[in-house]
Amino acid sequence: MSDWPALDELRSVLSQMPGVDVQATLTLFRRAAARYGGLRYRSVAWSFEETVTFVPVPWAAGEYGPEDQDAMCELVEHDVAHPYAVWLRGDGAVVYCFTGPHSPPVVPVFPGIDAMLEAEALYQECATWTPVSLDDAPGLAAVEAHAARLTPIPEAYGYTEHWWEQDGFRLHIWKTFAAIFPGQGVGWAMWAGNRSGELAARAFLARARTVTS
Repeated sequence: MSDWPALDELRSVLSQMPGVDVQATLTLFRRAAARYGGLRYRSVAWSFEETVTFVPVPWAAGEYGPEDQDAMCELVEHDVAHPYAVWLRGDGAVVYCFTGPHSPPVVPVFPGIDAMLEAEALYQECATWTPVSLDDAPGLAAVEAHAARLTPIPEAYGYTEHWWEQDGFRLHIWKTFAAIFPGQGVGWAMWAGNRSGELAARAFLARARTVTS
């Protein structure tokens, strides 16, 4: 933890933020550093399939502006020049933020680091599965409405990243980039683990399309 900022200065700044439990927050950040610090993997979940490295280091006192209301900790480093940052918030949530001009809001994506890693693990496995689609696949609204009939995967479920699995197929709906970048749309994808899963997935999509047609 040699890269950590001066704790006395940091405590002073955090103590001025409403609702921030300073000691609990610093304990959370220490545990994150001890458990995840140095974790490194090649991600298939992100747009450039980059290598990410976990480097949990709290913001220094001087990095906070007068508008900041939450304790923040750097979480990952990119090996590709992404225009967004990934931080750990003081309540344990993983948040993303666009780092370019006009500063869109900080977006909570996962309730914790473990959910972020579980989602990555699902992506890694789905990369070996069969992508499923129909020539006249239903739109997002139909798929999302019909997803209520599926079983969620709670370990990987986030605020803007949603996963379901049933009958040998998986459905993923992601709203993260739509929340971060103006003009970006919500996306969805489906994969099947075997032939029966592919048939079940196609039946699901056909029903979703029929219900909303």
